[in-house]
Amino acid sequence: MAINTYNIPDIEGDDTGDVGICVFDEKGRFLYTNEAFLQIRGTTLDHYHSITPEDMYKKNLTDKCILNSVFTSKTPITDVQTVLREDGKILRKQLVTIYPIFDENGNIKNAIAYYRDLASVSKNSRQELGQKPVQRAAPQKSTVIVSPSMKALYDSAQKVAAIDSTILITGETGTGKEVLARYIHNASPRQEKEMVVVDCTALPDSLIESELFGYEKGSFTGAATAKVGLIESANGSTLFLDEINSLPLSLQGKLLRTLETKTIKHLGALKAKPVDFRLIAATNVDLLQCVADKTFRSDLYYRLNVIPFHIPPLRKHREDIVPLVRYFKEYFTKKYGVNRCFSPKVYEELEQNNWVGNVRELKNMVERLVVMGTSSTMTESDFLPQQPAENEEITDERERIRKALELNRGHREKTAQYLHISRRTLQYKLKKYGIY
Repeated sequence: MAINTYNIPDIEGDDTGDVGICVFDEKGRFLYTNEAFLQIRGTTLDHYHSITPEDMYKKNLTDKCILNSVFTSKTPITDVQTVLREDGKILRKQLVTIYPIFDENGNIKNAIAYYRDLASVSKNSRQELGQKPVQRAAPQKSTVIVSPSMKALYDSAQKVAAIDSTILITGETGTGKEVLARYIHNASPRQEKEMVVVDCTALPDSLIESELFGYEKGSFTGAATAKVGLIESANGSTLFLDEINSLPLSLQGKLLRTLETKTIKHLGALKAKPVDFRLIAATNVDLLQCVADKTFRSDLYYRLNVIPFHIPPLRKHREDIVPLVRYFKEYFTKKYGVNRCFSPKVYEELEQNNWVGNVRELKNMVERLVVMGTSSTMTESDFLPQQPAENEEITDERERIRKALELNRGHREKTAQYLHISRRTLQYKLKKYGIY
């Protein structure tokens, strides 16, 4: 992989004003710093001869080590970093972009970083610097992908991020629908505000309307004050509605009107008010089948399905399994402060697994291996920790829930009704028994 794989900005010498530039070697040591970087930090070059960004992070002089994330993911990262004084007070927030540089064997040999004070960075200047919100440092926002199918999917997502068209993401549970939604949001003009995430299955039926749309004071018993709803809280940002198929029919029409008019009306309000948000919806079921079953409005389906994305299950892009394992292993070893290495056999076993729970299940497995490991090097004997035998009652209940889901084509509200339990109880049992 060559250096020009990435659009590295052409900034030469030290005549860059407030743009700090650093070059690191493969171990994260400083090889070069320009004068602007030293001025930003208020230090001299000698200060960096014996310190690395990781050292600064461990000493609580920064809130994150972006360079480590670049080395782990092997992709460029743009993120906001907080610089702290030794007493913990904030000195500044800076916009950081770091690009990996590879040798002829595809290994990282250097990294080049650009720093600018966040207060002085306008959207135009970010574009001039070639900075793009490629990904964030936290694992839930990672886009560690090597397979052609996933690269094509994320390339398409990057292209539509700048426009406000509604997006519908489909895919099995655990495939990373929220990760893709965050990627689109972070690459959009709305990135400055946090994306609002709503799990439609987690809201009680009795409260879902007031939680989504908000209410006025005195609109119902107990409404002592007015409350802004989740949709309105996404004003100027992105609203992510997960498990959109679980939204009650009675509210689907109200959501449709909000999408069509870009207005929202609180419970108890006489007038609607304008709201500006970009909607990304997600589901793990066939919405067209839900339309056929009359559990989902056809007009809302077509309003949502403007730009569709389908995320394939992990078993369909196995090339991404090992890179994801490495990424999660590095994250959890740092998080828990342990030293763990996986033997080649462990990687082989992980790659051959079917992963019915997809990336979420893989992530949980890696965390389990890191936490429960008893030696620095994990072997195949550690791959699947022995689980206690289940009693017949638990087994029977799990199978009953599985069959009910199958009969109702994965629709959770209908499944809960079929089992004569609440949707919240069903959600709890799905998590308890690991049903994906």
